Amino acid sequence: MDSNLILAAASVLLFIGLIAFFAFLIRHQEEVEPDREVYGVELLRQHYGPGETVEQPTPYFVSPIPSSPDPLEISSNLDKKIVMGAAMLFAVFAMFGAYFVVQPTIRARAADEQLDKLVHRGKNLYANFCFDCHGETGGGIQGAGLPLNQPGNKVANLTDPQKLKDREALLRRTIERGRAKPLGQLSMPAWGTADGGTLNDEQINQVLAFIEYGKDADWQDIVTIRQESNLPTKPNTPKPEVVTGPAGGKRLTLSNPQQTCVTCHSFTKGETPPLPGAPNLSNYGNDGPLNDQLKAVKASGDKDWLFHWVSNAPSIKPGIAMPPFAQSAGGQLTDDNIKALVEYLQTLGTDKEPK
Repeated sequence: MDSNLILAAASVLLFIGLIAFFAFLIRHQEEVEPDREVYGVELLRQHYGPGETVEQPTPYFVSPIPSSPDPLEISSNLDKKIVMGAAMLFAVFAMFGAYFVVQPTIRARAADEQLDKLVHRGKNLYANFCFDCHGETGGGIQGAGLPLNQPGNKVANLTDPQKLKDREALLRRTIERGRAKPLGQLSMPAWGTADGGTLNDEQINQVLAFIEYGKDADWQDIVTIRQESNLPTKPNTPKPEVVTGPAGGKRLTLSNPQQTCVTCHSFTKGETPPLPGAPNLSNYGNDGPLNDQLKAVKASGDKDWLFHWVSNAPSIKPGIAMPPFAQSAGGQLTDDNIKALVEYLQTLGTDKEPK
């Protein structure tokens, strides 16, 4: 049986029982304590009204009759007031129970309505802030924003509670803090106010709700929202800075210490590299290549030996700590980025090195 129905029935029965109980008390009191007439009180009430004065035996003093009700009168109505207050109190409980009978799914409906509002507001935020990088329907834009409207982000597909928690944490952290990428690529800005962005915590919750619960019809509404707001209906994706030549390669090397060469290598002569065992590259243009595997690749006649090394070093020397940097191998750099980086490495220790 529905718990709401049980609650409503119990509330109604409790209300009826309390009314019957207090009715019994009143009846019982009337039987054991009949009204008694108090001499003198009625006499005063017959001849004097509230606030009037009564002449005393001496002509020099009169005393006022109290304007408030007589204490005996208050006492006689006390029982009725108790019953009335109790009836009003438990009538409230009974009405709550009756409301649950009329609306047995009110809590579930309220949760659904709240989620619908979150999705609707998140949809509007997406249309205004995410559209240019993630596309008209959340499919992502190559070189800019990743797909957001995908099965891996949908709560309906994340049946494992831990996977759902991890995915939501990743989405929230990315929206709040952004995602920095190397120079020459488009970075996602931080949107959380704590990280200098424009979205507060509630707005981020709304965007998350749209990503996780938005239906295909909701994503199709994005262009309509843009039209109604007099905004362009085609994404105007920002263009990343073009990185070319040795000077561009140098800037790329130093642009993001967490993702590029300076994480492990030093480019200053005589300086110890951050990663023990990683070579100092300050004179690489004269000394490179530095390991036997790469020397063999160069000796084979491969003119792009250094490009191939930076793109995917583990494919040439398995087990090396250096990760692949080419996007085709799971890294962060485009081919143009790597070409600029190679040109910079080849100038190190020569008179062509950019200042």
